[in-house]
Amino acid sequence: MRHLSLVTFFTIVLASVAGCGGSASDDSNAITTAATSTATEERPASFADIVDEVRSGVVRIEVETCDGSGTGTGFLVGPRLIATVEHVVHGATAIELSRSSRSLGTATVVGEDRVRDLALLRTSVPVKGYRFALADRAPRLGEDVAALGYPLGLPFSVTRGSVSGSDRSIPIDGVTRRRLIQTDAAVSPGNSGGPLLVPGSKEVVGLVDLDATVADGIAFAVSAEVAGPLLQAWQVAPQPIALASCDSGESVNEAAPATEPKPAPTPEASGYTTFSGDYFKIAYPDDWFVETAEVSKGSYLDTTIRDPSDEDRMLRVDVTLAASSDDPVEEAAPVVRALRGQSGYRELVYERIAFGDFEALYWEFEVNESGRRLHKVDLVFINQSKEGVAVLTQAPADQWSDWSSVFDEIRSSLTVSS
Repeated sequence: MRHLSLVTFFTIVLASVAGCGGSASDDSNAITTAATSTATEERPASFADIVDEVRSGVVRIEVETCDGSGTGTGFLVGPRLIATVEHVVHGATAIELSRSSRSLGTATVVGEDRVRDLALLRTSVPVKGYRFALADRAPRLGEDVAALGYPLGLPFSVTRGSVSGSDRSIPIDGVTRRRLIQTDAAVSPGNSGGPLLVPGSKEVVGLVDLDATVADGIAFAVSAEVAGPLLQAWQVAPQPIALASCDSGESVNEAAPATEPKPAPTPEASGYTTFSGDYFKIAYPDDWFVETAEVSKGSYLDTTIRDPSDEDRMLRVDVTLAASSDDPVEEAAPVVRALRGQSGYRELVYERIAFGDFEALYWEFEVNESGRRLHKVDLVFINQSKEGVAVLTQAPADQWSDWSSVFDEIRSSLTVSS
């Protein structure tokens, strides 16, 4: 079942940040001002003031599909970038943007994740308006929130409520969405994709996902903690999605069924996309998405690319900027020791191999994670710049025979910067 026939729900949560945007003054001056002239103190902005300031960043999304049309909400995160939820633009043949009955041009999808229900749009022309930032925290249970959007074809609207649950897992259209925020803020068809705000702040703590059809007063939102890294990755490495074609009766951006992985073409053929970063290039299936792109994790940079139809099928490349050893076996030793001590670990292959011009460690094993048996291959080597490179490919153990040739192609496509 589609989310109310392509018409979607949007929830905006304003994350509260104490003292944000204020200028500092010394303590003695502050005390004097408070004691002698309270009438001149600047009052904190009311929620109505905040809505007035940010409303220019909320846009209506009108979508045409092969089956009809629908509306949703999105919000600006850059001059030509709009965040929304994926089901608003799923199967779109055309995407139009507007605000206050004024056209803002068209848009295309440059990032989408059906599992997490998230999308990033690029506008045909720059759009002026408030640019939202996503919070790096989860809202607290009971915290007040407000949803901004365009419900039921109405003009810009604001509804308020509170956070009534967190970290929810909800099955939707055969996909279990996780880490959702639950709220009692009233949302309706057309709200989907809008920001959830915490009164007193302008940060987005969630994107309205859908209204529950089984109970009154319950709606859900994609957490900013989930959305933030994906939106950032798509800004760094856009993943353009072609608009749907109605000729065959199928959307060109439908994900392949998890039980029927398509055969692996060569990386140079259609069916593969190339990720190009500062430290390496690698091919991956073109229906996968870049979750993180050379994001700092302290001592190393992480790039993670996943299959949206099954999050346990993935590729990860970690680059350690200062390798601890010239020997890949010694470089990987701490991780190997940790996994060998885990219950259920089964080592299949552990050997030195030649990988291009490099001596590498090829490590193949199975391990239990989150109740699922996973089959993994980790390839570790030290490049010319003395950086450690680890390429991990994995799939559920019962699917490995279908995916091992795909991962062979992926590893063979890797090139590192000199």
